[in-house]
Amino acid sequence: MLIFIAALGIGFLLLMWSANTFANNALLLGKHFNISKILIGIVILGFGTSAPELLVSALSAWQGNAGLAIGNAIGSNITNILLVLGATLCILAIRIDAKLIRKNFLLLLAATALFSLLIFDQQLSFVDGVILAIALIFILYLLSRFEDQTDNSADETLPAVNLALPKIVTGLFIGLAVLLASSKLVVWSATEVALQLGVSDIIIGLTIVAFGTSLPELATCVASAMKRHGELALGNIVGSNIFNTLGVTATASLITSYNLPEKIYTRDYPVMLIATGVLFLLVMIFLRKKIIPRGFGLLFIAGYAAYIYLIYTQSL
Repeated sequence: MLIFIAALGIGFLLLMWSANTFANNALLLGKHFNISKILIGIVILGFGTSAPELLVSALSAWQGNAGLAIGNAIGSNITNILLVLGATLCILAIRIDAKLIRKNFLLLLAATALFSLLIFDQQLSFVDGVILAIALIFILYLLSRFEDQTDNSADETLPAVNLALPKIVTGLFIGLAVLLASSKLVVWSATEVALQLGVSDIIIGLTIVAFGTSLPELATCVASAMKRHGELALGNIVGSNIFNTLGVTATASLITSYNLPEKIYTRDYPVMLIATGVLFLLVMIFLRKKIIPRGFGLLFIAGYAAYIYLIYTQSL
C-alpha cells in the first residue's frame, strides 16, 4: 500500500513539473509567434495544461477503466472552476475583456450543451467521440478567427523570449514525454490504491486524480495571479474546460465506448453544469464593471469543499 501511495505522490509531482514545463515553453512559443495574451491563455495554457487529463483519461480508457476516464474529465472541470478559479480570486480580482470573454464563454457553453446532448442516453460511443472531436476542431478554427479580429501587437506584460526556437521546441517535447510517463504512473498507482481500499475507480477519478491532473491549472493560474495576469488565468480555465469537455471525453470514447455510471450522471455532471452556469452568470453580472471581485474566491472554494463532502458521504 505504501509503495502505491508513494508512487502516486511521485506521479503527481512529475505530472505537475512536466505540465508546467510544457505550458511554459508553449507560452514562449506563443510569444515567439506574437499570439495575443487571451489566446495564449485559452489555447496554449488552457489546452496545454489539460494534457494530463487527456493522457490520464486515454490511458484509463485503454486499460478498460472508463469510469476513471470520464470521472477525471468531469471532476477536473469542477475542480478548475470551484478550486482553481476560487484560489485565483482569493489572490486578486480578475479583469474581464468583455468582447473576447463573451465569445469564449459562448464557446464553452456550446461545448457543454453538445456534451449534454450526447450523454442524454447515458453513454458515449465511437460516433459520439467523432462528433466531439470535430466540434473541438471547429472551436479551434473559431478561436483562430477571433484572433485574426483582435490586436496582435506584442504585450509588454508577457515575458520576453530569451530562448532560441529549437530550445523552446525541445522543452515542449521533454515536457510531453514526462507527461506520458507520469500520467501512466498516476493511473496505475491510483487504481491500485482504490482496489486495496475498496473505493470505486469513479470516486478516485472524481477526487484524487481529478485534483492531481488539475494541479497544472492551479499552479499556472496562481502564478498568473501573482504576476497580476488574472485574465490569463480565466482564459486558462475556460480553455481547459473546453478541452476537457470535448477533447478528453472524445479521446476516451474513441478508444472504447462506455456507459456513464449512474452517480456521474445524477451527481457529478449536474454539479459541473451548476458550476459552469454560476461562472457564466458571474461574468455576465460584472461584465460592465470589467472585473470579478476577490470576495467570490472563498465562495467557490466553499462550493468545492461541499462537493468533496458530498462524494465522501455518498461513498460510505
